[in-house]
Parts: sequence; C-alpha cells; structure tokens
Amino acid sequence: MTLPVHLYRYVFKAHVGPFLFSFVIITFILVMDIIFQIADLIIGKNLDLFIVLEVFFLNLAWIVAVSIPMSVLVASLMAFGRLSADNEVTALKAGGVSFFQMVSPVLVAGLLLGSGHLFFLDVILPEANYRARSLMNDIHRARPTLLFTGGIFMKDIPGYSILIDRVNPRNNEISGITIYETENLRYPRLMTAKSGEFHVNETGSRLDLMLYDGELLQQDESSGRYFKEIFERQRFTIRTEPAGVQRSEAGIRGDRELNIEMMQARIDEWQLDIDEASAIMESAPDAQETKADSLEAARDRAERTVSLRQRQKNSYIVEIHKKYAISAACFVFVLIGAPLGVRIRRGSIGVSVGVSLCFFLLYWACLLGGEELADRDMIDPVWAMWAANIVIGVPGAFLVWVIGRDRI
Repeated sequence: MTLPVHLYRYVFKAHVGPFLFSFVIITFILVMDIIFQIADLIIGKNLDLFIVLEVFFLNLAWIVAVSIPMSVLVASLMAFGRLSADNEVTALKAGGVSFFQMVSPVLVAGLLLGSGHLFFLDVILPEANYRARSLMNDIHRARPTLLFTGGIFMKDIPGYSILIDRVNPRNNEISGITIYETENLRYPRLMTAKSGEFHVNETGSRLDLMLYDGELLQQDESSGRYFKEIFERQRFTIRTEPAGVQRSEAGIRGDRELNIEMMQARIDEWQLDIDEASAIMESAPDAQETKADSLEAARDRAERTVSLRQRQKNSYIVEIHKKYAISAACFVFVLIGAPLGVRIRRGSIGVSVGVSLCFFLLYWACLLGGEELADRDMIDPVWAMWAANIVIGVPGAFLVWVIGRDRI
C-alpha cells in the first residue's frame, strides 16, 4: 500500500515543531558557554557594540553545526514517541501502512537537511572560523590587556615580550612581571617586578604599567657592560596600536578554516612531497663511501618528510570526512530516533533529550576517538570518521527492520 500524500505531510509536520523547539533549546544551552567567554574577554574593554555582536555571531556558526544533527535526533524521538503514545502508529499499521512508509518522509527530510548541513560545514563554517580568528587578533592588537593571561608570554605588542604570572582583571593588579624589550635588538632590556598594576587609556593607544619591587637589567651602549638597577616603584609606558579595531587578515588558514576543495589541494601537494621522498628512500646505494653517507642523510630527511606529510595529510582527510560524516548524521539519527521513539512511547522533551544526549555523547566519543587515532596514523582516516555513523546507524536500521516486521 502506498502512503497517501496527506499522511506523508502529517508525519513530516509532526517533526517540524519538535525540531525547531529542540534546535532553539540546544543552541541556547551551547550559547551560554560562549557568552561567558566573550563577556570575560570583551565586556568592559570599551569595544563597540557591533564588534561584540560580530564576535558572538561568528562564534555561533560552530554551535549551529552541532545543534542541527542533535535536534534531528530529539525531534525523531519526540515525534514518533507521541505518535506511538497516541496509538497513531498502531492505527496506521492496522490500515495497511508499514513502519518503513511512516519513516520514509522523515528519512528524505534528513537527507535534504544533511545536504544543506554539508553546504554549511563546507562553505559558511570555515569562513566564519577564519573571520572570527581574524577579528579576535585585531581586538587583541587594539586592546593588548585582553591578552594578559597568567603564565603565558604575550608577544602581540611589537617590540615587547611580556610574561605575567597572575592577573586580576577586576582591579587590574598583576604579579610576577617579566618584560623583555626587543625594540633595540643590539641592546635589549630585561625588566622584572614582584607586583604592579596596568591601565589602558580610552583610545587603547597606550598601556601604562606601574611596577613595584623590581629590577632592570640592560647593557650600556658605550662600554658594552651589563648593569642592574633596583627600584621600588617604576612607571613603564608602552605605545600600542592606534585607537579602535583595525581590520586585517589572520594569515594562513588552519584546517578548520578551509573548505573541502582547499584541503584537497593541499593533500595533493603533500602527496607529491611524499612521492618524491619515497623515491629518494628507495634509491639504490652508491658505491663510493662519501656519496653513500650523503645518500643516507638524504634518506633520513626523506623519511622525516614522509612521516610529517603523512600526518598532515591524515589530519586533512579527517577534516574532509568529518564534514561528510556529521552531515550524514542527520539521516542516521532518524534511523535510531524513530524506532526508539516508538518503543519509548513518550513524547516528553525530558525523556527525548535524555536519550538523545546519551546517543549523541556516544556518537561524539566515537568521532573524537577516531580523529585521534587517525591523526596518529593508527587507523585509516576514512574509517575513523565514519565509524560513529556505523555504530549508531546499523543498530538503528536493525530496529527499524524489527518494528517494521511487527504486525500491530
């Protein structure tokens, strides 16, 4: 029996509401994390509101990429759980409609959504990641104190390398300060202090440091001798970038800032390097000892090249297939969500989100574990990325088959 068009629409519409609702809830939960991070970095630093909003929306891209597949899983559980609890699944089966026919419109929708999700992962997300990194770099240059993190060298201010042990952003107090001034490469200065405080002017063009209980070590330009100056209190001023955020490009793109075509082009380049290095490793030894030693050194370099390029290649193959695998999850999660929804027979958001979270954590653990093994060249990158879909999809397909065989 062919499922009438209006029943296709009915089953499909039963998923639209739960999908949109779960998408909003999941996105909101994930957004809370970046809101606190952005607030900790930006709020109170005299940045324009539009800059803050731009940072937020650029970071929202990866959240949307995660929320869509998970919302598909929640929607499938909720919709089929409600249909089962209201005995609509039983009524449709009694009317000669199989469970395969009930699931088919949702599977088609999952395929279409997965195709759109792949476009998002391949075109929109890499660009958003790149622009987010570029913007944060520009903000750091315009507001250098944003980079003050305990125990990490700050090198974004030209001519200075600054290390601060502890930073209190509430009152701008710092302790354990080391400043290495490199503007004069021939006669650099080293300044250390036990404590201090910093202040950035309103335009962000000057950073004032008041240092306490420290010492200054520098070399005299005339005699070439080093001398040390001990001070109790010392004001130190650093001129920074002009006022405002000056837009620039972040430079070379990382693997998560490239689309599939860009990554494939780099993989092809690295494969050429691997082929050339492999040819050197397989070359015949020379009879002369000096040439043999030179050839052995060349082989060692070639072996290191092959190892490096293979790891780089694997990491990009992983990223390519991760895009395909996560998008395919929009289809796979319907396979597992629909039969589980029928078995659970409840459409409540709490039960659906709880079950979905368990399967999503399993899926994500398989994905991250496979990525780690593939990066270490312990498993094929393709299998590593598709293993999560297989682990979830095969049991899901089996459950669909089992419920499809049930009479009523």
